[in-house]
Amino acid sequence: IDEFNNHCEWHGVVCNEVDKVIKLMLGNGGLSGRISDAISHLTSIETLDLHDNDLKGSIPSGIGKLANLSFFIVSYNVITGTIPDGFGNLSNLQLLHLHGNRLRGTVPLLASKGQHYSSFISDCGSPSVFDSPLDCPSCTMCCNSQNECDMAEKKTDFGMWSSVFIGSAVFALLILAAPLVKEIFTSNQNVPATSNAASNEHYTIGKDSVYSFFLSTSVTAWIFAIAVLATQTLCFGFFIDEASLDFGDDRMWQYSFSCPPNNLNCRDNSDVTAFGWIFFALFGFFYLTS
Repeated sequence: IDEFNNHCEWHGVVCNEVDKVIKLMLGNGGLSGRISDAISHLTSIETLDLHDNDLKGSIPSGIGKLANLSFFIVSYNVITGTIPDGFGNLSNLQLLHLHGNRLRGTVPLLASKGQHYSSFISDCGSPSVFDSPLDCPSCTMCCNSQNECDMAEKKTDFGMWSSVFIGSAVFALLILAAPLVKEIFTSNQNVPATSNAASNEHYTIGKDSVYSFFLSTSVTAWIFAIAVLATQTLCFGFFIDEASLDFGDDRMWQYSFSCPPNNLNCRDNSDVTAFGWIFFALFGFFYLTS
C-alpha cells in the first residue's frame, strides 16, 4: 500500500530528502504513448532517462524550463517533431541523447560543452531518414539511419593537423640539412657537373625535379624551390581539409563508432590503433631518411 501512496517508492523514481523527484530512470521499460506536458512540473529533476522504449509524439517544450536537468536520454524511441528552443537555456545539461528517433530541424546551441564524445548525440549523420539530417552544432557524436556513429569534431581537425604535421616534417628536414646547405654555399671548390658526386645527387633527387635546385649555390634557385615546396604543402593541407568529415550523402566516410541502446557510452569500432600510428610514423621516418 505504501508503494502506491508514496511516489518515491515507485519503480525508477528517485527523490531527494524533501520527496522531490530528482531522477526518472525508466529506460528499456516497455513504455509506450507520449511524454506528458506535465513533466515540466518536476522542477527538481536532474535525470530523465526514457531510452529504448516505444514513445511517440514530440518532446514537450516544458522540458526546456527544467533548470536542474543534467541528463536527458530519449534515444531509441519513435519521437518526432523538432527540439524545443528552451534546450539552449539548460546550463546544467551534461548528457543529451536524442539518436534513434525521427527528429527534424536544428538542435539549439547548447549552453554547456560536452565533456566526452558520448555527451551530446543526435541523428546528425548521413544517410538520414529525411532529405537532410538533423542539424546539431553542439553535438559531440552524430549517428545515421543505419545506427552508425562518428565524432562530430572530426569535421574540422584534419586540415589543421595535416598542416602542422607537414610543416613540422619540413622544418625538421631543413634543420637536418643545415650542415649540407652551409657546405654548398661556403665551398670554394667547383664540382664539375659531370662528376660522380653531382651525378649521384641528381639521380637520387631526379634531374627534372624542382628539388634539384636545392643542390645549387644560387639564392634565386633556392627561393624558387622553397616557394614550390610551400605551395605543395599548402595544397596538401587544402586537400586533406576537403576530405575531412562532412556528414553529407556525397561523402564516402566510414563511421567508426556505435552507440548501442544498452550503454550510455559509444563504442569505438575503428581498426586504427595507437600501435598502428607508431608503426606508420616509424616506416615514414625510415623511408624519408633512407
